[in-house]
Amino acid sequence: MGQYERHVFVCTSGETCPTQGDVEKYVKILREGMRQAARAGDVRVNKAGCFSQCGHGPMIVVYPENVWYTGVQESDLQEILTSHIVGGTPVERLRYAPGVKGANEMSDEEIAAKASRATGADAGHTGATWTRVCRTDDVPKNGMKQFSVAGVDLLVISAGDDFVAYQALCPHETVPLEQGIHDGSVLTCLEHMWQFDVRTGAPVGDAQEGLKGYRLKAERGDLYVTIE
Repeated sequence: MGQYERHVFVCTSGETCPTQGDVEKYVKILREGMRQAARAGDVRVNKAGCFSQCGHGPMIVVYPENVWYTGVQESDLQEILTSHIVGGTPVERLRYAPGVKGANEMSDEEIAAKASRATGADAGHTGATWTRVCRTDDVPKNGMKQFSVAGVDLLVISAGDDFVAYQALCPHETVPLEQGIHDGSVLTCLEHMWQFDVRTGAPVGDAQEGLKGYRLKAERGDLYVTIE
């Protein structure tokens, strides 16, 4: 046994990790988490130099398990703290497994394309805050399920390979839409048969009002929503 039960390294240098997240803040959050869990004497959190995996960050490595995490967002830190660093169970959805040993740096073109996709998701919504809703497999395939996020009740619908989110209650008589049905094109509230376009939330047929929609994105098997 070494000096610490676990040793956590956060990449805070290199060409890309510092540009893909506020990694200096990550270090502070992890250290504070250890302090609050009364584990500061058992776990060491250190800043680290480049891991030579540029483009796959922000990255965190936890020893002695030798678990590498990729694309870590600030919203992922609490799960890493609770599940792995304190609880001993790695967060599999974030595990880095490129299938090659040693250096594995993305090309400049690949890094630019990745950044472009991330920027495009938030185009026109500067400062948007994304909040985790659930795992993608928590929503039945081609089904729907209600969730509460930041005090807002949402209906998340699976339609083919896509997910959409709307207000949870029918605007007619506040009946939970989760009790209705959808065929991939039309969502039907069975209380009074009001219908809505699954893709847009627009009213269909006799419905006199559409549904309020919420921006939803899938990331590494999780769904995130921004409440505006």
